[in-house]
Amino acid sequence: MSRLISLAAMAAFTASFGQAQQQSIFVDIGSATAGAGAPSGTFGGAAGAPGQWNVFDLDSVAGPVTVSPPLNDITGNPTGVTLTWDGLTVTPLSLFFDEACSIGDDQALMDDCGYVGGPSQFRFDGLNQGTYTVITYAMAPDSAAFLTNVAVQGSVDPAQDVGGDFCLGYVLGVTHAEHVVAVGAGQPLIVDISVTTSFDSINGIQIFPGSGPSFGTSYCGPAVTNSSGSPAEVSVSGSPAVALNDLTLVCSSMPMNSFGFFLVSQTQGFVANPGGSQGSLCLGGAIGRYVGPGQILNSGSAGEIMLPADLTMIPSPTGFITAAPGDVFNFTTWFRDSSMGTATSNFSQGIEVTFQ
Repeated sequence: MSRLISLAAMAAFTASFGQAQQQSIFVDIGSATAGAGAPSGTFGGAAGAPGQWNVFDLDSVAGPVTVSPPLNDITGNPTGVTLTWDGLTVTPLSLFFDEACSIGDDQALMDDCGYVGGPSQFRFDGLNQGTYTVITYAMAPDSAAFLTNVAVQGSVDPAQDVGGDFCLGYVLGVTHAEHVVAVGAGQPLIVDISVTTSFDSINGIQIFPGSGPSFGTSYCGPAVTNSSGSPAEVSVSGSPAVALNDLTLVCSSMPMNSFGFFLVSQTQGFVANPGGSQGSLCLGGAIGRYVGPGQILNSGSAGEIMLPADLTMIPSPTGFITAAPGDVFNFTTWFRDSSMGTATSNFSQGIEVTFQ
């Protein structure tokens, strides 16, 4: 199934509205007039967050290269970002097929597609510097047997084959590919499309700030239920690539308005009720605490805390550690709680991250 974009990534996504730092852009690729038209502005596709869609009409292409006018962002405001299609000697074509399981906005996105008949590139120029998540829809609506290979230049995520049918909804590798990529100042973001079996197709592209999908391996859970009625859950999003230095720690299902902070160790463990806590500590060995300025956080009315973590400054009892490819770190959360009116503390489960 599709990797779900984490709450941290959604927060970054929402915070990007109106900011100059990074742009969020959705593009429906196919025909502006044929088929089911463009998705509505309330539709978010696999990302699950709504936004206005630009239409990139391959029917209007007179040659192997075309440049769109500047694209609008998801709020409908113009940007300086342009989209260039390079067919690499092939001629494009927009096609529409009525995929059996898609209706409404899903049909508008998935049932019309660009058929490019060979290797091609979709190049976005004018994006501001930063880390982006790219969701590329590349399902052939006419046949589940046709697979399209999708790669994003410079991404730590590998090229991915996409193809199948829509009957299970948005599924990674069936309806779309996901990549995280760091875009430098003045650099383009380039999506490479190529044929895996018979024909290649592209339905649309979503680009938004942040590193999107969560990763890591949960262990030692579920945690002891806290006063919210649920066990707290720690997760990570961003990228496991240390070169990107893009890691966000999130703890959800905490008590409301509770203070807490994240803990880290390269050793897993299990200690029940440490220091009188009602929870269990899932770390062992040398444990570091994220308790620097701004790192002790309040869960507020959402019962959630979130911290961007600098991979060059991972805390330990003896100082800061810099993560390197191949290193394994384990994270958990310690927070204030109450039990039958008595103040206590609690923990989330643990999550293990292997860096690349």
